Amino acid sequence: MPEFDDEWYEAWKHRMQEGGGNIILALGLRPVEESDERVVMEMPMSANVRQGTGVFAAGALMQLADVAATIVCQRSSGSTPEDPKPFPLSVQISVNLLRNTDRGKAIAESRIVHRGRTMTVVESKVHDDAGRLLCIVTSTHVAPGR
Repeated sequence: MPEFDDEWYEAWKHRMQEGGGNIILALGLRPVEESDERVVMEMPMSANVRQGTGVFAAGALMQLADVAATIVCQRSSGSTPEDPKPFPLSVQISVNLLRNTDRGKAIAESRIVHRGRTMTVVESKVHDDAGRLLCIVTSTHVAPGR
C-alpha cells in the first residue's frame, strides 16, 4: 500500500492537473488508504462541496463515495497503470442520507459486497471526522469486456 503523505498527495494531484483536471481535484478528494478489499478517501469542507445552507452538498457526498467505490473495484480487478483493466462504470447508485455537517471532513470507506463476472456491488459508508454516519451509498459497477 502506498504512503499517502503530503508529498505523495501533491504529486498525485499534479498528475491529474497535467491531464486537464477532473472531479477528484474539483472536490479536493484525498486517498487515505487503499487495498483490494477497502478504500478510504476524505473530502474537506470547502466552497466547492458546500450547498447553500452551508452543509455538504448531497451530490458531493455521493461523488466521494462513487470515487472510492470505483477505486476499490479497480484494485480488486488487478488493474494497474502498467496493466489497466476495463474501467468499472457506475450503472446504479443509491444514497441514504442520514445527517449532515458544516465543518471538517467527510470520509468514505468503500468495500465490495458482491463481485460477479461483470457486475460488482460496493457499499460505502460516509462519516464526518467525528465518526458520525452521514450516508450509506450502494453502487453497482460494470466492467465492459471483463
